[in-house]
Amino acid sequence: MKKFILIFFLVLIHNNAFSKNIVYLDVQYIIDNSELGKSYKSKINKLREKNIANLKIKEDEINTKKKEIDNQKNIINKEEMKKKIDEFNVLLNNFKTEKKTINKKIIDEKKKYTSKILNLLNPLLTKYVDNNNIKLVVEKKNIIVGIKSLDITNDILKILNQETKNNNLLNDN
Repeated sequence: MKKFILIFFLVLIHNNAFSKNIVYLDVQYIIDNSELGKSYKSKINKLREKNIANLKIKEDEINTKKKEIDNQKNIINKEEMKKKIDEFNVLLNNFKTEKKTINKKIIDEKKKYTSKILNLLNPLLTKYVDNNNIKLVVEKKNIIVGIKSLDITNDILKILNQETKNNNLLNDN
């Protein structure tokens, strides 16, 4: 019985020591909630709002043109109608192209900002892992269940925010 208890405690101690070397991190939470991430998100929202306002004006112009064509379809001849429909289609295609371009630009900005945050985060995370004798960091989205004490997200978030303030990164962007 003593051997069983001894083995049980050795396994327990070994498992406990091993679990301290594995932690998890919610990278998306850090990107969304860091001071730098919030700053980038604000810039993206301003860009989006500006472009939405411009697109709304063009969309109103398209709707006006469509109503005009609908109102005149029984009054004007087929050649003039075809010409107006062709003009409308060109206007509509330009609108769709511009909308796609704007959406692509916003997505590219998001990717650029995310990449900047990850490039800043990587050395900070590496230093944290070295200082705390951590063997493995797993992204939280790949974890089904884990105890809260293994989550280092808030620690890394604090470090990233401090690094942002120390290097005055919010004013650079």
